Amino acid sequence: MQGVKIRTAKPKLPPAAIVNFLGRIRNGLIALTRKMVPPPVAVLEMLTSFWASQCISLIAKLGLADLMSEKEAISCQTLAENCGANAEALYRVMRALSTVGIFAEDSIGHFRLTPMGATLRTDHPQSMRYFSIYQGSLNWDNWGALSHCVATGRNAIEHLHGMKSFEYISGNPVRADIFDKGMVNVSEMEIDPVLAAYDFSPFKTVADIGGGYGAVLGSILMLNPGMKGILFDLPHTAEGARRYFDAAGLGPRAETHGGSFFDSVPGGGDAYVMKHIIHDWSDEESILIMKNIRAKIPATGKLLLIEHVIPAPGVAHFSKFLDLEMLVATTGRERTEPEYAALMAKAGFRLERIVPTIGLASVIEASPV
Repeated sequence: MQGVKIRTAKPKLPPAAIVNFLGRIRNGLIALTRKMVPPPVAVLEMLTSFWASQCISLIAKLGLADLMSEKEAISCQTLAENCGANAEALYRVMRALSTVGIFAEDSIGHFRLTPMGATLRTDHPQSMRYFSIYQGSLNWDNWGALSHCVATGRNAIEHLHGMKSFEYISGNPVRADIFDKGMVNVSEMEIDPVLAAYDFSPFKTVADIGGGYGAVLGSILMLNPGMKGILFDLPHTAEGARRYFDAAGLGPRAETHGGSFFDSVPGGGDAYVMKHIIHDWSDEESILIMKNIRAKIPATGKLLLIEHVIPAPGVAHFSKFLDLEMLVATTGRERTEPEYAALMAKAGFRLERIVPTIGLASVIEASPV
């Protein structure tokens, strides 16, 4: 189980409107650079981009970044001896990754980490190591079955392994460990933007449904000393969250409960948070989860979904490719604002507003009706 970082102070981040404006400029520049080369070249670059992702995944799997630093260069021979690789082949991989900014190569063929490469270290505060391993191993076969997914509308995991997605992942300890740690890597990128953008202080008790090991709920409680919390997840995960809450001194204010949100959820919260839960499930499954919350939430309560919201047609956004990840790996999907509003209405909620963050996810706020 990877360490959970519970925030003790509200993050100081720039306004979401400014960051999102800069993001639109960046997307425009990316589109412009593609137009600056002949169309076949632009397509070639996109078709071969997986070469870099597979190399990054390999470096992460070997734990190479843990043997390196940003200050001192090291030889491939030394690295190969420490990670069990062929020195010449490893050099070729690292040379290629130096062209995309993962490593910096000096005049004698030695390498040091760049700021991007440093995120492949296990101990980096924004580590992407395990997500890199997940993408190049567990998720590689899923995307290889994209044609099946498009032909049938069903995900690749059920097709390849004959099991539901989360049953397959949890069915092997090594597989589950890589997946869990990879999701923690990605989650860490989004917690600070959410805490900076949304004010949780009006609530007395926040219930985090599918709350994992408690990084989100623990941080909310730390920033709001008078608040209580309820974490609900599968039994083994809830037990892990209990240990983190106790270690952080939050034990008296944080309850943990194990179970399935398809059966029921705990009562007692005046705000119910779900971070990247609804996007994992079909409309029917999502409505059932939210109906179970509707049965317990008070009339004055709030449902808060932390999710990506697909923007208008023609607008570049990470969510449009993440939606394909949902297609190949789950029964879920990313959704537009009208789609979320319709889904919530069927579960007994009214979408009130969408609060953008400086990250890719937004906070979707709804009230019971």
